[in-house]
Amino acid sequence: MIRLLTGGDICEVKAYLERNYLETVFLNGNIIRCGIDNNRINRRCGDYYGYFEAGILKGILTFFNLGSVIPHFEVPGAVNGFVEIMRQRRFEVLAGMKQVVEPLNLALSQYKKILNYEDSNFLINRAVRWSAIPPSVRIADAGEVERSAALGFVVEAYRQGFMRRFNSELAAKLIDDRGPGEDLVFLLEGGVPKAQAIIQVTTNRISQIGGVYTSESSRGKGYCKILIAELCRRIQGYCKLPVLMVRKDNVPAGKAYQASGFTHYDDYLIIKYSV
Repeated sequence: MIRLLTGGDICEVKAYLERNYLETVFLNGNIIRCGIDNNRINRRCGDYYGYFEAGILKGILTFFNLGSVIPHFEVPGAVNGFVEIMRQRRFEVLAGMKQVVEPLNLALSQYKKILNYEDSNFLINRAVRWSAIPPSVRIADAGEVERSAALGFVVEAYRQGFMRRFNSELAAKLIDDRGPGEDLVFLLEGGVPKAQAIIQVTTNRISQIGGVYTSESSRGKGYCKILIAELCRRIQGYCKLPVLMVRKDNVPAGKAYQASGFTHYDDYLIIKYSV
């Protein structure tokens, strides 16, 4: 049976997420931040569907208001029901652990056209390796950076680094709409942002790092490793585990993360479809 989850299901949902705490960081973090009932004016809220076997929650399928779908299931029986709901709903992006997303994408491929297929590594860090900070640079939280410089750098990062349509309004939302522990930090050289990194989402056990970008003129100086080490220090200070994702074809970033102590946990897919 599949049905829309509501606030009355929260205890069972929390138990499910705890069982799968490493694989459901975004689901768990957004529920902690926004709750399970949808508020359609909040991009981080969504409709959560539950798959039940013998009355026990065995899978969750979420349609976030920002246009992405993140599923997770413990049993393959959830696939057909999830696909049927996904056929009826509009969304742009399907994301999650490869073992979960791949069978759903295979079934959806006859109904939806794939625009982009991003194969990534999901990494965890249980033994952080620290990086020395040169005296010529400093790390600053977003609120400590001159506003127009911060906005401009975030726009650059998402346009040039992540190939996203992005503007100052979206950058402002990214900077301002952050929950406790969701830090956005810049590396400054001469007071000018040269690199950034973000704690995208956090749970009671995990914090996921993302949005890592270094301006083209400043690459090769170890700035990525410095920012990652700083966020890992903060995350471990809260007794949580740092995790992140990196595209398999992004070899330089992968090496930098490995040098910082990250190791492979699983494969992660992000698939964009035409709407």
